[in-house]
Amino acid sequence: MAENINAAERSRILVVDDSRIVRATIRKHLAEGHDLVEEADGEAGWRRLLADKAINLLISDLSMPELDGIGLLARVRESGEPRIRNLPVIIISGEEDEATKRRCVDAGANDFITKSTDRAEMQARVQANLDLAATRRELQESRTTQAQTATTDAVTGAGTSHLLTLQLEQSLAYAQRHSSEVTLMLIEVDHFQSLEEKLGDRLSGQMLNLLAKLLSAKLRREDTLAHLDGALFAVVSPGSSLSGVRVLAERLRQAVGNARINFRNEQLHITASFSLANSWHDKVEAADALLDAALNRLRAGAEAGRLAMPSVQEERVAVPLISEALGMLHQGKADELRPHLPALMANLLPLLELANAELGLGWALERVAAAESRR
Repeated sequence: MAENINAAERSRILVVDDSRIVRATIRKHLAEGHDLVEEADGEAGWRRLLADKAINLLISDLSMPELDGIGLLARVRESGEPRIRNLPVIIISGEEDEATKRRCVDAGANDFITKSTDRAEMQARVQANLDLAATRRELQESRTTQAQTATTDAVTGAGTSHLLTLQLEQSLAYAQRHSSEVTLMLIEVDHFQSLEEKLGDRLSGQMLNLLAKLLSAKLRREDTLAHLDGALFAVVSPGSSLSGVRVLAERLRQAVGNARINFRNEQLHITASFSLANSWHDKVEAADALLDAALNRLRAGAEAGRLAMPSVQEERVAVPLISEALGMLHQGKADELRPHLPALMANLLPLLELANAELGLGWALERVAAAESRR
């Protein structure tokens, strides 16, 4: 059992050198603590890197046929695959001059050893590079996890896409249970790329932060503002009709249009485009579907300062709460309640089912559920 555990923990090292003697020497120095695989030229080493996902470190000769060490290193650092691009690389050479070492470091090598390096030093160099790579990998994984679960965006102070998803899912679940609706609004600064090139990363980030504050100041407490990507923001409005959020969008569009940015004695004018999606009008119940509907509308147009939304055939009349329905009934508003009876009965169904079971009333409650499903 212990042997299997130790084997699983051994790092795999690829040695690429056209000298059989050098490869044998490296194997002698490192085989006790690591799994070694060997190739005799740079092209073969590159093919092995592509095929073997278990390789943790590359030791490459500087001078080789087919593809030399600098060429192999360049392919590694330019790879589109992070596993390969971030691989620690040690160059081994018979030359010990500073110019050769500098050339390898400038090309992206993590370390440089000579063919005369003794066993203890080689083991120490290899382990140090393996440990450093593992630390960087763990740090990146931690950052990725933090980014995926964070709820506050570091640049704008608004919510993150993770928070947006949570709020959308909760709002839609509540809307389905209570025959309500959810409206999602997307806001994107027009021509932001050219604006970002002009301002630079720092100032454009400050602009987005000020924009987030401007938007937040005009939202309801129950609304959620999130920064998705670049200059794209989203607002989740639970229990809000399409027409109500349209009024809000028009107010926000005007506020953004009135904003001014002073940059090097020049006053910059910005505009933003808006799109709306509504769970009832778009007939969606999932968060990603509602977001896709809003994104598709936003991307469908090219003109600046636009507002895209579903065509409104009819306004949805909100279903009153049970307490509100009882109040309306006492006020003699039975006619106003009649269109909502199926939804109201569906909201009461869990209570009716409990009473039916506990009190043995023998009610045929399946007809209540059938009435709601026919709406």
